[in-house]
Amino acid sequence: MNLLKSEKNSLKYLALIPLFLVTCKKEPEVKDTGTDTVATIERPIDSLSTILKTEKESNQNIVTVDASKMPIRLNLEIKNPDDQLILKLENLNQPKIKGYLKTEKPMNLRFNQIRLPDNSFDGPFGPTIEYDTKQKGEYWLILAKSNMADGTPVGKFFVKIE
Repeated sequence: MNLLKSEKNSLKYLALIPLFLVTCKKEPEVKDTGTDTVATIERPIDSLSTILKTEKESNQNIVTVDASKMPIRLNLEIKNPDDQLILKLENLNQPKIKGYLKTEKPMNLRFNQIRLPDNSFDGPFGPTIEYDTKQKGEYWLILAKSNMADGTPVGKFFVKIE
């Protein structure tokens, strides 16, 4: 009789083991990583609605964007050291242009010049630009290396125009 009672107690304990396993299961901890500029660069950006067309003429990569859909955020890349990137801003209807560059790694890249609707140029600038748009028409932002600085202009970068 004692043996039968011992087996019954053992079965009770065996039945409790799955219950303990389920209740002791630990959920993974969720961490709030926040958002910083680097995370924004890595995140895919819906820029297709602002890009009207892209062209390549010798060492110039030309990206035409619809400036009426500002702010414009683009992930871009320069692949050759002598290349320039020209952002053509069509349908611009605001009194000022502000531009910002953020590179993934250190690069010799800046807003070199701005071409105004009357075909005159202004510049050079740096990794940021703030310019009053007193004329109506198409503005070009020309991004390229600075000949007065070291480093390569080759690599991926993020540009925001507002």
